Amino acid sequence: MFTLILSLTMLASAPADAQDDATLYMESAAGSALLYRGHKAYSHPTPFNGTYFWSSPVFENGDVLYNGRIYHDIPLNIDAARQDLLIRTLSGGAFKVLSAEYVERFNIGTEFFLNLKKVYGEDAPAGYWELIFDGKAKIVKQVVRTMQQDLDGHLRTEMGYYDSSYRSDVHSIFTYRAFFCYISPDGQIYPIRRRSQLMKFYKDRKKEINRHISKLEASGMLSLEQYFREVASFAESR
Repeated sequence: MFTLILSLTMLASAPADAQDDATLYMESAAGSALLYRGHKAYSHPTPFNGTYFWSSPVFENGDVLYNGRIYHDIPLNIDAARQDLLIRTLSGGAFKVLSAEYVERFNIGTEFFLNLKKVYGEDAPAGYWELIFDGKAKIVKQVVRTMQQDLDGHLRTEMGYYDSSYRSDVHSIFTYRAFFCYISPDGQIYPIRRRSQLMKFYKDRKKEINRHISKLEASGMLSLEQYFREVASFAESR
């Protein structure tokens, strides 16, 4: 009883915004309370161009398998510079980090992601990976954002993000890189950086695949991601 009275007294003396957060937490978190216990997300203090998020700063609702339980309709995003899965607090004013050791898989809108270490073991690559092809084999993609100094603006084309608020007087910029892995049906993981590295898994269908890709590229070359997805999809349909 004393503990309850003390807690209520502390809440009553807290600032109004803290009370709002506490009220929202109690009323809305319900069974999702565990998700909001993480530490506060890192705040990048230096002015920068681009974004450190996976694709955009917009949080979208998704489902997450966390500590063996599925949580639905959670506002999520990924800090691709730190490979942190972020959850927006119920008040919308702050972000918290979901501990990677408990995150197995999740979706953000229509995009699905895996924590390969949780799914395939500690020898798997770290960070979060988007599932861009899901068949007998899988192909996954990781976006990495890196802050770099850009004194003359030549890295602007490497942001991988349209930013209407780009500032020429700001000399720090987050650049974009994408990495890919092929996961065999038996769970072996292979980094793939070139077209030929994926094709070696489909040597017996190489001619068919090349003809298919040639038709698709009649009006323009596919990106590496599009190529990987099309090859795997075509190969498994045969």
